[in-house]
Amino acid sequence: MTRLACQYAIVRFMPYIETGEFANVGILLWAPKTHYLGFKLLRRKHARITQFFEEMDRGVYLKTMANLDAELNRVQSMVRDATYQFDNREYGFHKGLFQELIRPRETIVRFSEQRAVLTENPEQTLRDLYDHYVGRNFVTKEYQETVLEKGVRRLLEQRDLARRFTKRRIEDQLYGVTFPFVEQGDDKAIRIIKPLFLGQPDSTAIIEHGGRWKLKVEQLRNRNLLAGPVLFPVQGPEDAAPSNIRTEAFRETQKALADADIQVVLHTDQQKVLEFAAR
Repeated sequence: MTRLACQYAIVRFMPYIETGEFANVGILLWAPKTHYLGFKLLRRKHARITQFFEEMDRGVYLKTMANLDAELNRVQSMVRDATYQFDNREYGFHKGLFQELIRPRETIVRFSEQRAVLTENPEQTLRDLYDHYVGRNFVTKEYQETVLEKGVRRLLEQRDLARRFTKRRIEDQLYGVTFPFVEQGDDKAIRIIKPLFLGQPDSTAIIEHGGRWKLKVEQLRNRNLLAGPVLFPVQGPEDAAPSNIRTEAFRETQKALADADIQVVLHTDQQKVLEFAAR
């Protein structure tokens, strides 16, 4: 298939121009050769947007996105009508269309700079770009925990503690678990640090992920493979309000881990992590 050169821009919601803070809320994509104009906007599951701008009335976001959706649909129809009328030939109507749509304006909705992508399927690329920039599909718990582990490793290196901890699999013939930071002594793990991401978009996923790691520690202890304390530096749902069910799930999970004799601290509490590592 022929690859098409497309232009795209990220739709950004910026309710407070004074601070310059914005959230990615959509993608606008234009394929000049085929006159395809596509867009995808965040109309549902917008809690993280309204919670981030917590002082803002939720209705402002809903109305803003409804108006933008209507306007882009109107432009889409004009493009289709003009393309059909002029039999796919280049006419002035299409020239500069994308640049005019994303032109900087002093409005609550802004667009990023123009970007380019080659694709065989503009519609699929539109969905992929949306999933990346708005859905953040790359931010899995594994990705987040890798980021947390790098932070702990840098912290330990700064205090010359990293050499005491290695990545190790603790196991017997039937069961085993790999931890990123294990201090070993007398053929047993005497100290473990395991950064844990508990900020999943679903409250059930938060509880289940914490429960799986609680079970892993309990299994190792029951098998006499752990001979010392375990620390979980955790990151919770930082984009959720205190009253949000995800925050409630995070607190419940912290308590369940603590009840299982697992030490739990926020990943930002570097002093407590260092105190644990230096004992």
